[in-house]
Amino acid sequence: MITDNLTNVVYFSSLLTKKCPILNAHITDELQKWGISYGYLSGTKDIWCRDFMPIQIERNRFVLYKYTPDYLQDKFGLRIQTNSSEVLQTEDNQLQSIWRKCSAIDLVIDGGNVVKCGDVVVMTDKVFVENKDKSRLEVERILRDAFLCDILFLPWDRQEYLGHSDGIVHYAGTGRILLTNYDVFSSYFYNRFRKLLEARFEVIPLRYKTKRKHARSWAYINYLQVGSLVLVPQLGLEEDKQALEQISNALPECKVVGIPALEAVRRGGAFNCISWNIHI
Repeated sequence: MITDNLTNVVYFSSLLTKKCPILNAHITDELQKWGISYGYLSGTKDIWCRDFMPIQIERNRFVLYKYTPDYLQDKFGLRIQTNSSEVLQTEDNQLQSIWRKCSAIDLVIDGGNVVKCGDVVVMTDKVFVENKDKSRLEVERILRDAFLCDILFLPWDRQEYLGHSDGIVHYAGTGRILLTNYDVFSSYFYNRFRKLLEARFEVIPLRYKTKRKHARSWAYINYLQVGSLVLVPQLGLEEDKQALEQISNALPECKVVGIPALEAVRRGGAFNCISWNIHI
């Protein structure tokens, strides 16, 4: 399984330079500083390339899926629904090579609902809602065959309409997983998440000691890791320093850097959402 620590290249939507120019400059400056290769994807219709780009399982194996989520089926959503096949079939030789390594599956998936954790993929069970034409057993079988590993399903909190697991957990390596401070939003779902995750991982919960809990504190878990470089969203809050310290402690072998993130977070996503990191 190609997890974040094994990636060495990261792509962003070309729209990021226009929609989040300050954020784009901060991120690319840091990538250049640490010698991380990056590029831009043409033909995308929004900045959230994590959601629609194929999922890399092995160096020469990518999983292509149907990106037709229910939240993009209105008139506006259909206009910003990207077809990753069209993005990959460009004049860029590297992207063409990835296209040839893709295997398609007959499932509706969001890339933001796929968190690769060693020999496990963590998803919310919204995937079953998005694929009602198939039984739960059939969906599970297709996912296991495609990802070549077990799938751990977390319950979908329908207050979070996207149903993405990358706003809940992030893999910390060697059987460890970071869990966001979901108890601030729902103690019921937090406890369910923790119980399910602890059956498989050492769970490291993120905690913030502040007088007031901020609604955007979910964004810290949505950091970007490329190899040993970790870019953590910074929101101009007192939680910023605490998030950096906790993630640094969980990833002692990594260089953990804070990057101002409000340009993206105000639009509803953070660093994992805007990126597509792979191993070339």
